[in-house]
Amino acid sequence: MAGPVAVELSAAQGEVQVRRSSSGPWGPAQLPISLGFDDSVRTGAGGAATLKVGREGTIELRERTEVSVRQLLANRARFRLERGRIGATPGGTSVAIESSGSRAVAEATTGSFAVFNDGKGLVAVVADAGEVKLTTNGGDTMLAAGQGARVVANSAPVPEAVPRSVLLKVAWPEEKVTRALNVTLRGEADPGAVVAVNGVKTRIEADGHFETDVPLAPGTNHVSITTTDRFGRTASAEETVRVERRAPPLKAEHEGWQ
Repeated sequence: MAGPVAVELSAAQGEVQVRRSSSGPWGPAQLPISLGFDDSVRTGAGGAATLKVGREGTIELRERTEVSVRQLLANRARFRLERGRIGATPGGTSVAIESSGSRAVAEATTGSFAVFNDGKGLVAVVADAGEVKLTTNGGDTMLAAGQGARVVANSAPVPEAVPRSVLLKVAWPEEKVTRALNVTLRGEADPGAVVAVNGVKTRIEADGHFETDVPLAPGTNHVSITTTDRFGRTASAEETVRVERRAPPLKAEHEGWQ
């Protein structure tokens, strides 16, 4: 009789922690780590991690994401997304993702899909490739490649159109050389997205607009903006602003003797 599916934390970047059982302490990840029932992995700001599931399956954890192992069978692995964003590629093993605060469960054996949980009851699922079965209080819904759905708490899923590209518009300053101590950036992203400026999470309005002040240092400043939409897709933009705080040279005027 075949044993349970093997799950391993195979890659980690930035702040990544592991907890053995629901009552154990969190500790830094030391690769590779085999995970069992009730073990958890979480990533901090700027962190990322990869779980290897079976022979060819993977689960990619984005930043600020927490996942726990809920079930390991011979050909099926079930995980619980406490919060954050993941991308799952089952690779032949049935992978099911349940979400904290909701009864939504996304499951597939082939293809790939993404799940977002805001930790407050909002869950978004998108099928990137192949079909994904989404189970909720409203029954089972099959999502084909390119289709998405949103679930709030225990409600029935609401179909969502998945934009072809990730929205990110930035109004960069016209002057690329300045003496200012900071620069104000304004832009627009997908509503519900996470926007970070130079790695620092920025508040985004309900309509997707954001505004933030970026401190500048003397010399060349590289400013980068990254957005991750509710389907787990990312986009980025960057610009360079140079700060010259030396006073401009004085021009001597020779008017001769009077």
